[in-house]
Amino acid sequence: MSIQGYKVPQEGEGFDLTPMIDVVFLLIVFFMTVASMLTADKIDLNLAVAEESAIPKEIKDRYTFSVLNDGRFFAGPQEVSAERLEELIARVATTSRNVKIVLRADRMAEHQHVNKMLQICARHGINDIIFATYQSDL
Repeated sequence: MSIQGYKVPQEGEGFDLTPMIDVVFLLIVFFMTVASMLTADKIDLNLAVAEESAIPKEIKDRYTFSVLNDGRFFAGPQEVSAERLEELIARVATTSRNVKIVLRADRMAEHQHVNKMLQICARHGINDIIFATYQSDL
């Protein structure tokens, strides 16, 4: 039975939703995988909270280094010694003029460890350092 070119579904006929459900599940798996990959290279730190913190919009030439509360240094997810850290920063400084360092320092880290990182950056002419913090809820 049809009404002006439209076929009225008979009993037992309907839309097959299986392909749409498959696509939705694939999208869920994709976004879960991407989200886990974005956070996989970060060291778990207790960052300081800042009222005026903002997320930088520009991400080009940005390198992440972390300082733990016990004085250990990390380049991305990899633990490095102070000597190796100096080598990495020297190499980064020669690759680009607009290098930005993201310094993720644990809030309980002693200032001498953070200062060591800042001195290494200064020796190699890197002065654009972004301190990672949590945004305040206030």
